Amino acid sequence: MRACHPTKGFSTRSLTRTALACSLAAACAAQAQEAPSQIPPAVAAQIDALVAEYVPSALPGLQLAVGRGGAVLYTRGYGAADARAGVPMTPSTPVKIGSVTKQLTAAALLKLQEQGKISLADPLSRWIPELRYQPDPTIAQVMGMVAGIPGAEKDPDDLLLDSVPAVLQEPPIARTKLFANLNGAGLFAPPGTAYDYSNAGYIVLGRVIERVSGQPLEAAFTQLLFKPAGMVASYLLGQQPRPGAAVGHYRVKPGDRWLVCPDLNSGFDATGGVVSTAADMVRWDGALKGGAVVSAASLARMRTPAALAGGKTAPIGMGLAALGGPGSYGAAGQTVSFAAANASYGSGYDVVLLANGSNTIGDAAYPRFVLAARIHNVLNPGAPEPVPALPPGGGIIEPAPPTELLSLCK
Repeated sequence: MRACHPTKGFSTRSLTRTALACSLAAACAAQAQEAPSQIPPAVAAQIDALVAEYVPSALPGLQLAVGRGGAVLYTRGYGAADARAGVPMTPSTPVKIGSVTKQLTAAALLKLQEQGKISLADPLSRWIPELRYQPDPTIAQVMGMVAGIPGAEKDPDDLLLDSVPAVLQEPPIARTKLFANLNGAGLFAPPGTAYDYSNAGYIVLGRVIERVSGQPLEAAFTQLLFKPAGMVASYLLGQQPRPGAAVGHYRVKPGDRWLVCPDLNSGFDATGGVVSTAADMVRWDGALKGGAVVSAASLARMRTPAALAGGKTAPIGMGLAALGGPGSYGAAGQTVSFAAANASYGSGYDVVLLANGSNTIGDAAYPRFVLAARIHNVLNPGAPEPVPALPPGGGIIEPAPPTELLSLCK
């Protein structure tokens, strides 16, 4: 049980520390037993030892699953789902996956195209006539983040979404206000000529899915994605959190006390609103690669970055970024208090890491794709995956302490 140290790394008061330690110690024994392992005990022990480098020193809790072809080979929770309350992380704890959601949104649109209900070549205004961009980007350009809609670089304070604290509070921005903000800002570049990582663009794509399918987004995701993939524990974040979900934790730098902060609101549904488990995401990876959700041609399109002006290409495709080895793709998810990694390797192994802790320096404290690659290499030592030095393209790291956010934390 090297990855579970119930007397270290948790912010507790002295009167409750002993009781908390005992409860977490008992829970840690249950964490490893909740799902039967399909890998040798020695391999599981090596994986646990790798996770122990980060939990609890760098993260309050982490949920892991490894799989192949959609079959879950090993899944486990480490540390705490709620550090203050002493609730352990288990393999079945629902955890926010952040921007890993984008690959599901892209797959839903591609599935709707396969059903003949939409074309990715459609102008955005066909489905969202409230947006009056000139020239008009296509659905595909919005999916590839090359539509010219301002994002992480051109709108770093999320002014299109009314910024902090609005993005951290319910209810989310009204659609009419969002469309007005987008029209007012316009495009920062002609469609197809420049890249910017746009959460607002993917929020708009959620509205496209609703209008094309005639369903609320969660119902559309359930029909198009969750059921075909066998995802039994996944759902979309609502304005009220569901019981049992992991609590997010935030701190400025390693060693600081973990804070509980407001997280991105339910308006981030199609861009970062899926709540899932690592095991469910392994099922997703298997279904996506196995043709249960979209065709091989559609998956290839998701993996292909858009061509830009001057012979350049975007750093990521439609919700997927290339990893180090051949045929390896993945995605990172980052909210205020959660950090996810979904790594799908060319070897056939998938590694999913869902953490309920984040900090200002991001992957410098918890290099999630480094950990994922090292776990892969324990599983597949004969054909190791290159261990990355940096996160995959498209990752965003907060450059300075967010003082406005910290004023909202406890």
